[in-house]
Amino acid sequence: MSSGSPSPAVVSVSGFARGRFEPLADVLGRLAAAQGGGLALAIRRDGEPVVDLVAGEYASDSLQLIFSVSKSVTAIAAALAHQEGLLDLDAPLGDVWPEFAKPSTSMITTRMVLSHRSGLPAVDHELTLDELVAGGEEALLERQEPYWQPGTRHGYHAFTYGTFLDGVFRRTVGTRVGEFVADRLSGPLGLDLWIGAPEEVYDRIHSVAWGMPRTTADRAARATAPGGIPPGSTGRLARRMDVYNDPRTYRAGWPSSSGIADARSLAALFSAVLDDGVILTSATRAEMVASRARGEDAVLGVPMHYGSGVQLAFPAFPLLGPTSFGHEAAGGSAAFADPEGGLSVGFTTSVAPQIGGAAPAFLALLPVIRHCLTADATTI
Repeated sequence: MSSGSPSPAVVSVSGFARGRFEPLADVLGRLAAAQGGGLALAIRRDGEPVVDLVAGEYASDSLQLIFSVSKSVTAIAAALAHQEGLLDLDAPLGDVWPEFAKPSTSMITTRMVLSHRSGLPAVDHELTLDELVAGGEEALLERQEPYWQPGTRHGYHAFTYGTFLDGVFRRTVGTRVGEFVADRLSGPLGLDLWIGAPEEVYDRIHSVAWGMPRTTADRAARATAPGGIPPGSTGRLARRMDVYNDPRTYRAGWPSSSGIADARSLAALFSAVLDDGVILTSATRAEMVASRARGEDAVLGVPMHYGSGVQLAFPAFPLLGPTSFGHEAAGGSAAFADPEGGLSVGFTTSVAPQIGGAAPAFLALLPVIRHCLTADATTI
């Protein structure tokens, strides 16, 4: 019998990392070994792919439910519809949606929803998956009274964000958000990205692995302190995370949370946003990324920073610096662009972090990406 140490298991890493970004292949492999499951990282610099890696359990064509990264895709769609005069983000919702013309909600605009300032981050009734898929939240949202005066504070609209945006798109643009994304973003750019995925791609979608939810004492105290806002429509889902591996969720087309994509498509989308005129003009992009809400979130109880549907850099999601914009997700995935560095990044994972938000693996990648971007090539 041999007394030697057993041979280490080999962690799969495939794809490419070019030039100064080459070290990311080894780092992603180490993170896959530590975390398990699948990880994918894609980076474009000045529009050119420089990193396209998959590691662990992912195949080269694996897709992932991207949870709230969907919100940034929806934000880009909303900015494009606004740019084309199809949707006025600053007009009162009641102008096109009569149920919101009542006194308590008459001042709500679509931009307030995008920046989580509408006062309606949740409804006070839990819905089942089937009820959510059938659009049951919309009627409840129309009757819900705001938890604060719209526009005066911000609180994360985990699910109502999507109900609002789908409703206003149907009433102004004439399509659901997912249809607009398919026609105006994913199709023209050749992306594997859907809000409402077709059945033929289901066998490529990697299931999400969930652990026991955890929090810190500080987060727990902060989350229970403000306002008594209930978990609302997604409360039951939060206790049954298996619904996020359900084909009904894949096809649901929730603009807030049921997007399906791979990392390379997320990087390509954000790269196109940086390229003036490909999707958005520089003026439209500036409107989207302008700071709209900053400070303690009335729902999450932690500091956040929002533009119009995108997250801007904040302590728990620092990105590459103050010019970066994108979104993290409860399932661990993230995507962002950094205009200063000319960089766009897509990251997906099949292992949800036990504390919601971007995966620890993504946060560990950020300083490595920054180093690769800024270090002299001869010293990497």
